[in-house]
Amino acid sequence: MRSHWKDMDPVDDFVTQQTPGLKIYQKVWGGMQCAYHCFAPGTDFTRLLAPMPDGLCGVPHHAYVISGSMKVIYKDGSVDLCKAGDVCYWPAPHNFISDEGAEIIQFSGSGDLAAQAKVIENLIAKMKK
Repeated sequence: MRSHWKDMDPVDDFVTQQTPGLKIYQKVWGGMQCAYHCFAPGTDFTRLLAPMPDGLCGVPHHAYVISGSMKVIYKDGSVDLCKAGDVCYWPAPHNFISDEGAEIIQFSGSGDLAAQAKVIENLIAKMKK
């Protein structure tokens, strides 16, 4: 199976709605989500992930950085600077910050990111009450 990212399904969830300039397109094959992510310059998930345990993403990812760069910050404070051409594995938990913006292809377990987006949405809704 194959797909061009422009033919993938756009993701419109709480995370994409709350992150200016973030665009995600996905296909699910063989129990994995293959997703094209476009991060606008200045993308920082710190605020969005704040309600999560340790304020970090709980989903591991494999990825390829097409363009730009992003910092992946781990619970222990270590940082991976991932740049165009890098093939990456980002174990959970982590956070993403992209000062210059980036385009990546990311692979995660099918439904894992959607489930986490729903958890974040529910936690933020509870905090607002």
